[in-house]
Amino acid sequence: MKKLALTLLTLLSLIPAFAQNKKVVLAIFAHPDDEITVSPLLAKLAREGSEVYLAIATDGQNGVTPFAKIPAGDSLARKRKEEAICAAEKLKIHTPIFFNLVDGSLYDAKNHPLLKQKIQETFKSLKPDVVLTWGAEGGYGHPDHRMVSNMVTEVFQEGCENCPAKLFYAGFPVESKKELPLKTPGAIWLMKSFHFVQEKYLTYQIPFSENDFKAARESYACHQSQYLPDTIDEIFKIVGLAKNKTYLRPFVNTLTFSDNLFK
Repeated sequence: MKKLALTLLTLLSLIPAFAQNKKVVLAIFAHPDDEITVSPLLAKLAREGSEVYLAIATDGQNGVTPFAKIPAGDSLARKRKEEAICAAEKLKIHTPIFFNLVDGSLYDAKNHPLLKQKIQETFKSLKPDVVLTWGAEGGYGHPDHRMVSNMVTEVFQEGCENCPAKLFYAGFPVESKKELPLKTPGAIWLMKSFHFVQEKYLTYQIPFSENDFKAARESYACHQSQYLPDTIDEIFKIVGLAKNKTYLRPFVNTLTFSDNLFK
């Protein structure tokens, strides 16, 4: 009996060590609903046992849509926070981390120190192994998207306490772009406005399952203040062009030195 008790104690003592071996993945985007770029991947990583977090920089208070009939301001910010929490639950990831900066304000220089501080604090708290964010193109080029990408990169390359080992930028290969019979204004606008990336630069191509894709679709339905169901259906037709893969470009520095630009 004593030997059995000692064995159990030994096993219990190992649980924290196993927990520490779990990979921590952090996605940082500008608005509630921006996670669509990587949401199937987030669902896959959570399903496979990683600790997956989503940080959202702004409160989305200016994302007014005519059909939702919610005015800009605190009421819309509250609604979009609820939607982001719902989306995270559908993906089976942790409840989002909200920086609560004002939607549309990130390119204002006075907000840069606070955005940087929030990113640094999140890195310090979560100790992520991997961070995912927008590329330089910012999806469809929204200034908030671009600034989140810029500031995450700045913190990463500058170095910080518990900075991630790897940083990846989400992209969509231009080779996958093709005409679709889209009817909803939102999906048509997205297809025309999105900035694609050459596939040769998207060197990490992570496959996900149909169930991961389904979880992503269900999570996006949470964003009821932003999209009607038929628009979501068409947006996911666009996402489906990537053929069940999430495409990522790594932050690359070869860490080799040269005095010749062309060698």
